[in-house]
Amino acid sequence: MDIAALNSTKTLRKHVLKWMCICFGFLSLVFAVFNLSVNNLHLVGGLEVGFSLLCLYIFKHSQKHYPKRWHAIIMCLAISLIVLCGTYLAPLKNGLFLWTFILPILYYLLLGRRYGLILSSALLVLQLMVLSQKLPHSSFSAFNIGLNLLFVYISIWAISHVFEGNRADFSKRLKNLALLDPLTGAGNRLSMNQYFEVELRDKSQLYLFLLDLDYFKQINDQYGHEVGDKVLVEIATLLRVTFAKGYVFRVGGEEFSLMSNFDSPQAALAMAEKLRLAIQNKHIIANGETIKLTASIGVVQYQQQSLSELIDLADKQLYKAKETGRNEVCTDILVHG
Repeated sequence: MDIAALNSTKTLRKHVLKWMCICFGFLSLVFAVFNLSVNNLHLVGGLEVGFSLLCLYIFKHSQKHYPKRWHAIIMCLAISLIVLCGTYLAPLKNGLFLWTFILPILYYLLLGRRYGLILSSALLVLQLMVLSQKLPHSSFSAFNIGLNLLFVYISIWAISHVFEGNRADFSKRLKNLALLDPLTGAGNRLSMNQYFEVELRDKSQLYLFLLDLDYFKQINDQYGHEVGDKVLVEIATLLRVTFAKGYVFRVGGEEFSLMSNFDSPQAALAMAEKLRLAIQNKHIIANGETIKLTASIGVVQYQQQSLSELIDLADKQLYKAKETGRNEVCTDILVHG
């Protein structure tokens, strides 16, 4: 699975923003020509020309990169400004105010629930203020028009809010299913790739621990897989608590990978030893019996390797720990002083 595809919200917003730039940029240019040459609405036409240029810039940027947060915010604010100015300056029969109804949908798709709620509320208040100035001078019933516009807008707003909330929650659950080990709640191998390749910005002091529970097969054989699963869950919890400043991933049956930045090799090795002792001192009660565990740990430092190369190096140190009697920490790091 593509790591980038896991961030469905970011991908969705990129596609929405890109197609908004294409459609709205073109429509805005058409309306700008019409407003400047026919309607003599120079302010609205000028805003529409500027908006078209903004759409072109954001579209070109989104071809190579994920859009910045401020791109979506500026896009929403620019459309809102054009609609409000157009509603105020143009006759109501032009129907420009009808664009108000689509804006809550765009707000929620591009900005999420919090900013969608804020902008939708602000637009409703401002548009009602503008229409209150326009409607008394029109031939329509101000009260009936205003009431219908209010109800339609609130209905679309409510639908957008509920839809975006459900979509965001579903996206979060889907991402958790893809990135978390269902048994222990630790990250899985895909999550480790995501962290290493995407989220981790500074790798200059990164260390990787590869930890394997000693003689774990004997626990499964003697007590059964249900007890074995309980042991894995408790060990994963112990690792997350003890290794609180880093990230814990389950990468095999009884094998865990841990990653974090440390100020020095001594600090990294001290943490590895702390983990080893924590597991050694951990007593798990199952079926009225006490299960004692030990773990072997291989520790390596990042030095411009790929993740797979780093894991291979850690695996060699883990193998060395197993060969030297287990319940050991082994490393190829040279510690000075």
